[in-house]
Amino acid sequence: MSSSKKIFTGIFAFAPLVLFALYLVNFVRFFITAFQRADSNHHIDDMMFRDFGGLAGIVITSILLGLLSLATLVYFLVHAINNQKLNRDERIIWVLVFIFVGFLCFPVYWYMRIWNEPLPPTHPPSSVFS
Repeated sequence: MSSSKKIFTGIFAFAPLVLFALYLVNFVRFFITAFQRADSNHHIDDMMFRDFGGLAGIVITSILLGLLSLATLVYFLVHAINNQKLNRDERIIWVLVFIFVGFLCFPVYWYMRIWNEPLPPTHPPSSVFS
């Protein structure tokens, strides 16, 4: 795998973590803002209608996180299953880790099995007899 493809795969591996952090920030900000407004106005009934924009941010980031995590899961599952440098037992372990741990293990697999993989030679080795 080329260096640029390794970097792109790394971005793909870390993207669910970044989206999850963005989701958490939106989630906390939504509730802090909503409770501050409700506390200052003493009107809890109309709190959700005024803060619907914040709720939309939570929904959008969660949908993007779900879709990106699913796409990344499929990519890394296929990569682990087709990786000939892994023995059978390690393939099974990676598949189970991907399924049960989720997007937290994608950067670990990327670093251990993609980033540390040696680059292919750019020039064919020269022959003494040519």
